[in-house]
Amino acid sequence: MPYTVSVSKEQLTGAPPLPAGWYVAQIKGFRPRASKDKESWSMNAELAIVTPTEYEGRRVFVGLNTKMAFMWPDFVHATGLQMVEVQNENAGTEKADFTIPGVFEGADENPEDPSQWKYAGALLNATMEVELAEIPAKDGYKAKNEVRQFKCAVPNCTDKHSTNLIKG
Repeated sequence: MPYTVSVSKEQLTGAPPLPAGWYVAQIKGFRPRASKDKESWSMNAELAIVTPTEYEGRRVFVGLNTKMAFMWPDFVHATGLQMVEVQNENAGTEKADFTIPGVFEGADENPEDPSQWKYAGALLNATMEVELAEIPAKDGYKAKNEVRQFKCAVPNCTDKHSTNLIKG
């Protein structure tokens, strides 16, 4: 007899967005992808809610595109870590380049295909406080959550951090 797999309507549509507010989340990994025009790439950080416990395990994604690198320090500082200075010809100068802690393995072998990269580093499983906004459904897109801001956890940090990362 043939077997039919069935799922509930909620499983098909996904859970509703989390209420707007502050949450503790854990970085579960990154799913890097190139943009359609191949002009940039996004790290696509996957966060899992830790608290409040009623939402434990719910996932939230943060794009972290190279065209919006100004938000990378906010993301990294929320874990209590600092951005890392790249050791190249600009190191130690005002033109210094910075990156997130850790590396993307496979980037050397597949520089044009970020989907083949795997993150290894201190951000994996790190926790952070994030303020989520609830974005209503619009133009055929479902309602969703976006990170409004990250709470800096770097002691005595003097960097100016964004308080509204949501465009529009």
